[in-house]
Amino acid sequence: MTDFNKLSRRQVLGAAAGVTVAGALGAATPAMAAKAPQAAVKYQPEPKDGKKCEDCVLFQAPSSCKNVDGEISPNGWCMIWAKKPA
Repeated sequence: MTDFNKLSRRQVLGAAAGVTVAGALGAATPAMAAKAPQAAVKYQPEPKDGKKCEDCVLFQAPSSCKNVDGEISPNGWCMIWAKKPA
């Protein structure tokens, strides 16, 4: 079992990219479809440096994320935040 608190940012981003690519190809397996725990991506329910979940490509209104488990605040933030294209 993986200790998510010891994952590096690079490992989390790599895993997130893999899940996104596999999902786009329709090849996601149950193991790949699992979302990361909030603690693993340092989720917080408030914005950081003006960045918030509702502005992230992974956010799914009203309160979830494609890659992070649990309820997600539109005003939250985590380390896999990626700006929506303009």
